Amino acid sequence: MTDYPRLRPVEAFPVQQEGKTLICLRDPQHLSQPLAVTPAGYFVLSHFDGGHSLVDIQEAYCRRFGDLLFGDDLRKMIELLDAHYYLYSERFLEHRGKIIEEFRKLPNRLPAHVGTVYKQEPEALRSQLDSYFQLPDGPGEPGDGNPQPTPKAVVAPHIDFHRGGACYAWAYKELVQAEGADLYILLGTSHCGGQSPFTSVLKDFVTPLGTVETDKKFVRELQKSYGGDLFAEEYLHRTEHSIEFQVVFLAYVAWLRAERLKLKKPFKIVPILVSSFHPMVQNRTLPEKEARVGDFFRAMRELIKNETRQVCLIAGVDLAHVGMQFGDREPLTVDFLRWVEQEDRALIDKLAALDSEGFFHEVAKDGDRRRICGFSPLYSLMQLLDRGAGRCLKYSQAFTQETGSAVTFTSMVFD
Repeated sequence: MTDYPRLRPVEAFPVQQEGKTLICLRDPQHLSQPLAVTPAGYFVLSHFDGGHSLVDIQEAYCRRFGDLLFGDDLRKMIELLDAHYYLYSERFLEHRGKIIEEFRKLPNRLPAHVGTVYKQEPEALRSQLDSYFQLPDGPGEPGDGNPQPTPKAVVAPHIDFHRGGACYAWAYKELVQAEGADLYILLGTSHCGGQSPFTSVLKDFVTPLGTVETDKKFVRELQKSYGGDLFAEEYLHRTEHSIEFQVVFLAYVAWLRAERLKLKKPFKIVPILVSSFHPMVQNRTLPEKEARVGDFFRAMRELIKNETRQVCLIAGVDLAHVGMQFGDREPLTVDFLRWVEQEDRALIDKLAALDSEGFFHEVAKDGDRRRICGFSPLYSLMQLLDRGAGRCLKYSQAFTQETGSAVTFTSMVFD
């Protein structure tokens, strides 16, 4: 056991259990099961950064609580966290290696959030997604008239369906009523980071409504033209929801279009996870100036330009992440959320105008104060669209009282 414990990146938020407040730890990579600790235990964990020794942690605890943290108790906590794979250790690395290898051997990318975020049975799932169109803030039922031209691009949320269902419906109604694309290039936020700025996978995506085929030839051509390694961290696709939720909706749209418009049109996808561009924000350097990012944009633009099929880009993104769950010290107020909306709408205006440099500076001006998690896929979308104008269809804020946090998101189309 190390004397300098290091906690892996985790999500932490308060939960109520038998009248007590606990802090739930959740692994965004789903390599570990959720674990609850006391607030005092969470204080101890906040010092598991690889730079504090056990003695350092005991001293910090004593200063904070005026009590002793015995060495045996501290070591038991470390053993518990290591047993649940929350610490960087040989045990965790071996565990992760096995899971990555298992994923690589799978012929298809299996649904990671079925049965939780969305229904498993096809009929129940279709009813679930149908209901989002009918919500008070939803767009209403799709029409069944003549199909409209397919948008060049769509922006949809990636928040869970029960909070963002109506906003998803606004975005995908446009595709239901369109002729549909042959190829959908999906750009999703990589919530688990990644050393590579862009990560793809050659697996088809399984959904309750059928398996959606990945265009393997296109992805291989992209890999060849790009020169970077799109598959070095393909395991990041294993549980990432930002693309999975778009694939579920695309499968639903295909079924709904066939039912309503009597149009059956096969399609394929190109799944791309985009890692954080935050270092560029900190350095005030446009992302395309970084070689690996700029090279990807050039390679993808060239492939799209030479594509004879109908192509539609889809960005699965959320906007601001604010509140105590995300590191803000003060509780959210109505005035603060109004400010968030004002800033979000200024960002949306830059996005609609395909003003990528203006978009970048809107995020960078305050060091990404609102934590725009969709920044990198949205910036990529603007770089890949050669022309067009965006329309904002819906803007929403989802406030979660239990965690004192809010997530914002939007639906847009580019004609």
